[in-house]
Amino acid sequence: MLYNSEIEKIPISNFLKGSGLVGVWCTNAPSHIEAVTEQFFKSWGLKYVATWYWMKVTQGGEAIRPFGSQTEKRPYERIMFGCSGDRRYKNPPPDMCVVSVPSAIHSQKPPLVEVLQEYLPDQPACLELFARYLLPGWTSLGNQVIDLQHLSLYEPSLRTPTT
Repeated sequence: MLYNSEIEKIPISNFLKGSGLVGVWCTNAPSHIEAVTEQFFKSWGLKYVATWYWMKVTQGGEAIRPFGSQTEKRPYERIMFGCSGDRRYKNPPPDMCVVSVPSAIHSQKPPLVEVLQEYLPDQPACLELFARYLLPGWTSLGNQVIDLQHLSLYEPSLRTPTT
């Protein structure tokens, strides 16, 4: 786990082109929310533009847990977006909600490629830091990124490769 002061020092601006968009998954703790908008984005030369919510539901469509009080875990997580000042594309609007059944694998977030398409160029160069799995067309960096590629997680194919 990295401390906020370490995350803040990641040279995000070195990886961004002029119209860059950065999304940061964030817990619901007020201190983390403030760290993203007031520390990270400012250190990275970004402007805060929106917060989206990932609502975690059961296969029956119910919230995975009650909304509860401020001290209990909530059935949603936040993704906060910041952009560079000279962005040429439409920014994500505030307060959007992505609803999905969470993966059985701890801390695996839903892929946002399709829901972000209208805010990105036709062929974006996307980078995910601290990635938990690979995404087609993205560069995924993280110490767990290939864990889900282990052969034991796949069923053998009865087909033979064509030549």
